[in-house]
Amino acid sequence: MRYLVLIGLIVGGLLGYYVLWSHLADQVALRANAWIEGQRRQGRTVTYENQRLWGFPYRLSMTLTKASWADTPNPLGWHLEAEEITAHLQLWDLHHAIFDLPGRLTIGWRADGGDRQMTLTSQRFRASLVADGAGNWLRAAADLTKPQLSDAPAGAAATIWSAEKLLLHSRRTGNVPPSADLAVQLDGIMLPVAIDSPLGHQVQGLRLVGNARGSLFGRTPEEMLTSWRESGGVVDLSIMTLTWGEFYIDGSGSLALDRQFRPIGAMSGKLGGIETAADILVAAGTMSLQQGAAAKSLMAPQPVLRTEKGMAYQEGSLTAQDGMLSLGPVPLFSLPSVLPGH
Repeated sequence: MRYLVLIGLIVGGLLGYYVLWSHLADQVALRANAWIEGQRRQGRTVTYENQRLWGFPYRLSMTLTKASWADTPNPLGWHLEAEEITAHLQLWDLHHAIFDLPGRLTIGWRADGGDRQMTLTSQRFRASLVADGAGNWLRAAADLTKPQLSDAPAGAAATIWSAEKLLLHSRRTGNVPPSADLAVQLDGIMLPVAIDSPLGHQVQGLRLVGNARGSLFGRTPEEMLTSWRESGGVVDLSIMTLTWGEFYIDGSGSLALDRQFRPIGAMSGKLGGIETAADILVAAGTMSLQQGAAAKSLMAPQPVLRTEKGMAYQEGSLTAQDGMLSLGPVPLFSLPSVLPGH
């Protein structure tokens, strides 16, 4: 008799757990549909071919196939398309979602009187988002293995950016002014062959860690960057590491934008390969012979040290001001606007 009672309790517990799981699955589906309807009321379009709820008993997962989102009223007409998106939720923490995007992701917009499009593929694309009870984001992250971003306009060869690894992390730290801790790491970057790159098309690594402050709103990149700049937008970087051929940077600094949307800021720390980089940039016409000679003369008296990995470096500083990158007091070359056409 006692075994029958025990079996009954186990079966009852399992049925109760299934009822709870089904209820939470229904709630997640309702929230997803409410978000879609909210987007549609704002003039945006959200579609998908199939929706599947699964994951019992360990988690709650929703998969959308051939999903798309389009902001037609926006001047740039942004639209996103994904072959498949899966969101995973743990039953004990519905505010933390983990996303898998195993297929192709297409990003489109209007520019120069026509439609533009870029396609992102990767061996593995996983992201996560943590929100509070009101739906405001608290933390976000992305982990991409072998990402490849291609732009193939009609009648032209594809422009391909790729990397071995891309890691992104962000944590909300304040509301007034808006601020967030940021961390970006890229390993094994390959620049498009079509791009003129005097230092080479292979960048061994880039790592940035810091805090970004400033409001970001608007309907176009120019409006968003203007709002960020006018609100005192700045990125303070506690770690700024770049290895590009023989050129090496490891330091800290800050970065903002001037009225022409050109980088403005300064950094100081370890600088390696300055002489080699100067020779390459002079040969490419990026720097004048006098600028190259002045840069090498400035660094010549500085002692040459080595990192733990054996890379040679010297202490120095770089500044960006009035559209010019300078090594200490020596101007090197001009910096373009981050917005095309400015």
